[in-house]
Amino acid sequence: MGQVLRRAAVSIAALVAATTAAVGAGAGTAPASASTVIALGTTYSAGVYSAPNAGSAKVGVPDLHPGDSVAVNCWAVGGNVGNFGDVWYHAFQEIYAGAPYQQVGGWVFAPYVDGAAAFHNNWIPKCP
Repeated sequence: MGQVLRRAAVSIAALVAATTAAVGAGAGTAPASASTVIALGTTYSAGVYSAPNAGSAKVGVPDLHPGDSVAVNCWAVGGNVGNFGDVWYHAFQEIYAGAPYQQVGGWVFAPYVDGAAAFHNNWIPKCP
């Protein structure tokens, strides 16, 4: 089992490294340097939205659930969700447990992903 987990971690790391190198900073996107992969570490599921606001449209990929991961490259202040705050991560890749990954840009609500740890620990920069 440990070998399988190590292979999965290497595969995800290689996938994100390749994706980070391939993702450009086109119009309306955030730069792909300083990216990180975050496994959903809360009991919540996170939708992937077209703007950093839960009132915006979803981008057409399935919601992320505990056990899934998301590659993010920056954070922004957006719409509040309940009493959880207003920090959103710019996502450029969704990694679903046991399924093919999706490479769709969008926004995920940070507290639902990792309790906003990547924001609080300065692991990713503020979006331009």
